[in-house]
Amino acid sequence: MPQEARLSRRTAVLLAVPLVALLLVGLPTPSYAGAFATYVTTVTGVTPTVSGLTAVAARDGESITVRNTSSTPVVVDGYQGEPYLKITAHGVWQNALSPAVYLNKEQTIGNIPNSADAKRPPKWKKLDSGHAATWHDHRIHWMGNVEPPSVQKDPDHEHLIADWKIPMVAGKTKGRIIGTLVYQPSAGHLGAWITGGVVALAVVVVAALVVVSRRRRRLTPGGSAA
Repeated sequence: MPQEARLSRRTAVLLAVPLVALLLVGLPTPSYAGAFATYVTTVTGVTPTVSGLTAVAARDGESITVRNTSSTPVVVDGYQGEPYLKITAHGVWQNALSPAVYLNKEQTIGNIPNSADAKRPPKWKKLDSGHAATWHDHRIHWMGNVEPPSVQKDPDHEHLIADWKIPMVAGKTKGRIIGTLVYQPSAGHLGAWITGGVVALAVVVVAALVVVSRRRRRLTPGGSAA
């Protein structure tokens, strides 16, 4: 192949690669927020205010923990308003007849046996001698198979999905644990990573071609490219 043709081809490559990189940077970046985003669960309050009574939820909403070191017994309600958990400074009990016992066994919805009945008087079964109960509660995390409408419409920004609550009774006073469920998009979308990777690769290719071209000129008599 004539030297002029070889130089022309190499020049075309050197010009084409950065041009492709610039075009990629200019392309709209696809959003992958739904695949990489998170739903954040936070406890924001407990009523009534009882010294020694606290509640905290796992960030991903997989569990919630209630601690009670006070002299006031606390009963957490199930999904039908039935007594579900009793938490005291000397032990934790579970109502074996509460449907919530079986619903909370799985991350979706568990099977309820015929023996469970929210209308019957509670049948308490002691679980622990401590003062804290941890359980999975479907009221504090996102249960849908698809993203919420607000997220589908705008997946790149944060959204308040729900203000949730778990009813309870402290002594003889009705109260509740309250919190929020917030959608948070990922810090960096996959599309941006892909585009950045392609651009970086184009830069590396250009640099390599320049280095090879310079080495060949040094090795060829008269400094002309081989």
